[in-house]
Amino acid sequence: MSEMKSKIFGITLAILLQVTALPVFAQTLDRFYENSSGAPHLQMINSAKSTLEMEVYTVKDSKIFQALEAAMNRGVKLRIVQEPTPFGDACQVFTASSANDDAKCVEAKNFVKFVRSHGGTYVPFDKGLCGSGGGICFQHGKVMISDSNLLLLSTGNFNPSNLCDEAEKPALCNRDYTVVTRDPVVVKSVQSLVISDIEDRAVDVRGVVSTARGRITASPFSLDPLVRFIDSAKKTIQIENQYLKDPTMNAALVRAAKRGVKVFIMVSSACSFGRPDQSAMDTWTRIYSEFDAAGIHTKTFNASIGVAGHAGYLHAKAILVDSLFAWVGSVNGSTTSLTMNREYGIFSNDPAFVRALGTILYSDYAEKNAETWQQSLQCKKDNAHPSDSDGNGNGN
Repeated sequence: MSEMKSKIFGITLAILLQVTALPVFAQTLDRFYENSSGAPHLQMINSAKSTLEMEVYTVKDSKIFQALEAAMNRGVKLRIVQEPTPFGDACQVFTASSANDDAKCVEAKNFVKFVRSHGGTYVPFDKGLCGSGGGICFQHGKVMISDSNLLLLSTGNFNPSNLCDEAEKPALCNRDYTVVTRDPVVVKSVQSLVISDIEDRAVDVRGVVSTARGRITASPFSLDPLVRFIDSAKKTIQIENQYLKDPTMNAALVRAAKRGVKVFIMVSSACSFGRPDQSAMDTWTRIYSEFDAAGIHTKTFNASIGVAGHAGYLHAKAILVDSLFAWVGSVNGSTTSLTMNREYGIFSNDPAFVRALGTILYSDYAEKNAETWQQSLQCKKDNAHPSDSDGNGNGN
């Protein structure tokens, strides 16, 4: 019976995402993690035997640095491509050392030197590989491939707040999710994109996504599959994201609500990075008033909602459709993330995965300290997070 359900789920998801063929992937291939209660990053690094490829936005956690150095010392070939100019981050690891560098920046720059001096590769992402249009774009993905057969894809950066690393004494911990999969089609597809970026080669992103048969998203082509995913909903949509600003994606949510789908949204507090200016308040009011009018239910996540005993911040990006199909990735609800950046995401129908994600989405939405969007604009339960400038900001 479970095999029959798996086949039905696989066929249905292929139809939902308008792809030509989707293999029936084993339900044991995907593993879902909530980072603050058990991020799998260190275990994956420590178990690598021959190769590690990484595409990251920022890396600032000391345990990650130490584990990667240990991996190289035991003979693992390490290759990393990283965003050179993270939004709002004063530390740009590919620039020369400066007296203004704080201790974390010094550690990160020393790690770049270590990798390069020990036979590894550590390069800045070439922004010419981003989507066209001439605007600002970022390498915003958070992925790691071990031994060409295991993929880690996270919503969070490799930083103390994203990993909720107690040893680093984070001022806050993020709500972030990670997926680990051995699906060979998914691993090979994402690895081909990562290696192309490491080697600074242009690649047919849309073509690579097609070879994964609807299992992954990759920006600059994330908008269409995510809109189709939203359009496929019959009963419910549950979303967590830092913010929802893209008009096309928002229109899809409104359409869903108007055709009777129950839509539940949770976004980061309007005051996560200080009191919003009038322009930002006007934008919030316009977007969420339209959601209200369509019957969409919106809550905001603020620092009063604890994550592992710390003040919390919603950094995750996840969508659950009809409590059957899930998507988790690095893509924020902005036009830049959806259509310009390098971003990654993965779809899954693994029942355990879907159930675990749904439990957290429900719990966060029902949390007593969650606010309406109107309450959030008053900044009564949130304060600016200066320590959260490590790549979690709202600029991409």
